[in-house]
Amino acid sequence: MSVQPNAVPFTRAWRFWVVVLLVGVGAGLAGGLLTLLLHLVQDLAFGYHDTSFQAGVDAAPWWRRLLVLTLAGLVAGLGWWWLRGPVSRRLGPMRGVSGAVWTPDARMGLRRTVLDGLLQIVVVAMGASLGREGAPREIAAALGSRLGELAGLTDDQRRLLVACGAGAGLAAVYDVPFGGALFTLEVLLGSLALPVALPAVVTSALGAVVAWFVVGDAAVYAVPPFPTTGAAVVFAVLAAPVCGLAAVGFVRLVAWSRGPRPTGWRLPVATTAVFAAIGALATVLPELLGNGKGPTQIVLDGDGPVLVLAALVLLKPLATVASLRAGASGGLFTPTLATGALLGALLGHGWTVLWPGGPVGAYALIGAAAFVAAALQAPLAAVVLVLELTRVGTGLLVPVTLAAVLGVLVARLVEPLSTTTAGLLEPPDPPSGRP
Repeated sequence: MSVQPNAVPFTRAWRFWVVVLLVGVGAGLAGGLLTLLLHLVQDLAFGYHDTSFQAGVDAAPWWRRLLVLTLAGLVAGLGWWWLRGPVSRRLGPMRGVSGAVWTPDARMGLRRTVLDGLLQIVVVAMGASLGREGAPREIAAALGSRLGELAGLTDDQRRLLVACGAGAGLAAVYDVPFGGALFTLEVLLGSLALPVALPAVVTSALGAVVAWFVVGDAAVYAVPPFPTTGAAVVFAVLAAPVCGLAAVGFVRLVAWSRGPRPTGWRLPVATTAVFAAIGALATVLPELLGNGKGPTQIVLDGDGPVLVLAALVLLKPLATVASLRAGASGGLFTPTLATGALLGALLGHGWTVLWPGGPVGAYALIGAAAFVAAALQAPLAAVVLVLELTRVGTGLLVPVTLAAVLGVLVARLVEPLSTTTAGLLEPPDPPSGRP
């Protein structure tokens, strides 16, 4: 009797599936509540209400941008000195999601991860060039690790829950249920097999739905429907290799940023200096502040002077890796997406000279897909994430998919690492002295 190829056995242990449900709900609550905290701190930091972060930063006086970023650097340095020094002696060393998934007996400490996540959100809300998805992703993953341990699950089951929690945290904070599941499967687990796909989809869907009750259900980026055209398809084929090679450079910068970082009193000095420098640049280039959502929306709308886009393509990733190297922690997904969208828009402006009539926003979306896919080395996740974040429909499905696949192929020929695996180069927390 023949058997369906994917009809492989999966665990039916009730304790495992109870924990799967709890992790999904916990990820949704973490994503929703952290989003509310982010908006509260942003409003207080830059003094705006009922508008977008980018509009609030643009309206803030130059001195406020500089002051807030300098204070953010001081808060970041003192906060992470405390978490990596005095607290680590009681709560143990900090471990990231990748290390917990790919190390057989690794554990993530829930209390310390929650404190680290809260600090990440505050710093990002104050304008740090880091992603806000890092905090809910890590907190949900740590919840999976802790609940799996309490339920007496095996190491393999617990590591699966860590990965599922990370994807569900991403799904909750950006309302991307399928993208979160594919992030779990393609990026963290490297498998689409049914035994891991089922819990990944359940946790991500639950995370997104629970977050709806806290922050609502809306696309992260407002994008008009873009039709597939010959210009878009040819642009995808030509621009994808450029975006793929640029993503390789970004991955290598991320690997460098995970090298030896300041400790002791040098940590708050370094973060304050780096964040103050970013704040100084933001006095004339406010789009540099934040996780990158603002400039991404600008180019998806087809706006932005070419010289500003060129400056942001260079400065945005440099601000992100400089912040990490100085000792800060945070997500990389939104800065990666923003860099790809900016590069796609910049190339798109040149493409419209050769083939007039195409919308620059469509080219920005194609560039984002290629860059994210190459940086994560995950074409399926990149395509689905781009489509869910924008809810642009299937009009650009063909060029977006082409760009993602070609971007990964080109990047893979040059660099086997991704932004996720480059994070494994991060050393354990060193001993810390007084600031």
